[in-house]
Amino acid sequence: MDYPKLVAKFTLDVVDELMRYARAVPSEKLTWRPAEHARSVLEILQECAVLPAALAAWLQERPQSPPSMEQYAPYWAQAATLTTLDACETALRENTQRLLQVVETLAAADLSQTAVAPWGKTYTLAEGCMLHHWNLTYHLGQVAYIQLLYGDTEYH
Repeated sequence: MDYPKLVAKFTLDVVDELMRYARAVPSEKLTWRPAEHARSVLEILQECAVLPAALAAWLQERPQSPPSMEQYAPYWAQAATLTTLDACETALRENTQRLLQVVETLAAADLSQTAVAPWGKTYTLAEGCMLHHWNLTYHLGQVAYIQLLYGDTEYH
């Protein structure tokens, strides 16, 4: 299996798993925050839905210094419009496909090139291709933990 196909498989598998867990959250709990500074399941999904579009642009631009956060304002504006689980899932799947299309265009030689993320860390493009997967997996754990906090102990 080549690298773009592996990235796609891992990423799409966790998209499905995140949405399976999110769909198990009762509608009245989607905006519930377990603590004052914590995020709700819906807010987590909003981020997961728009990040792949931002990552697609980042992989294409390959900045060598941290890009300004203002450059990503359109993505966060889109996130704010995603006010339902269905809207989040649609954007998540569409933006993930956009990212995977960019990954597919990268030549093997490109994968060792580097780019600097907005938070200042330098990644190879091979690592950058997996950032969406990493973020989804991280947030899947958060959604599962929020479910435990409101009493849902089922495996979804």
